[in-house]
Amino acid sequence: MRNQLPAHLLEILRTHLINPKAFLIGGCYLRGDWCSYRSAMELKRAGIHFKPGKSRRLTDVRFNFFHCSALLTLPPITIDDSTKSEFLNLVAYEACPDTPDDFGVTSYLSFMDSLIDHAEDMKELRSKGILLNFLGSDQEVADLFNEIARDLVPNPHAFVDVKDKIDKHCNSKRKIWIAEW
Repeated sequence: MRNQLPAHLLEILRTHLINPKAFLIGGCYLRGDWCSYRSAMELKRAGIHFKPGKSRRLTDVRFNFFHCSALLTLPPITIDDSTKSEFLNLVAYEACPDTPDDFGVTSYLSFMDSLIDHAEDMKELRSKGILLNFLGSDQEVADLFNEIARDLVPNPHAFVDVKDKIDKHCNSKRKIWIAEW
C-alpha cells in the first residue's frame, strides 16, 4: 500500500497529537454508568496527584492507583497566543466529513475543561509542569479552556478507563478519608 499525502495541514498536526487507537469501544455512557467530572483541586483533595507525562500526545492520559493515593499523568502542553486558534481549527477539522471520527482533540479539550474550572485548578496543573503558561494569568488560561470546550461533544469512549478509575477512587470513602487525614 502506498503512503498517501495528508489531505490538509491540520491532518499533519493532528497525527502528532492524537493516537488513533487510543479510544476503544465501550464507555461509561454505553455501559449505563455515569462518569462524573471533577476539577483539579477536587481531585487533589481526594488524594489524586498530578504528573506530566513523557509524551506530548493528547491521548496519553493515564491514571494509576497506589496504596493510599493516586496519580493522574497528563501530557504537558504549552499555552500561548496561538493555542486557541490551533485548538479551534483542530476541532473544526475533526467535524469535517472524511476525517477521523474519533474526536480526539475535542475529547481532550472536554476532559481538560472538566479539570480546569478556576485559576486555582490551572495553578495546580501549572505547578506540576503539565500546562506551561505563556499566555497570561492562570485565570486567562482557565477561561480559554472553558470557552473553547463550551458546547463540545466528546467521544463517549474517550478516556473511559481514566474516568472510571477516577470515579472509583473518588467514591471510595476510605481513600478520601486517608487523603483528608
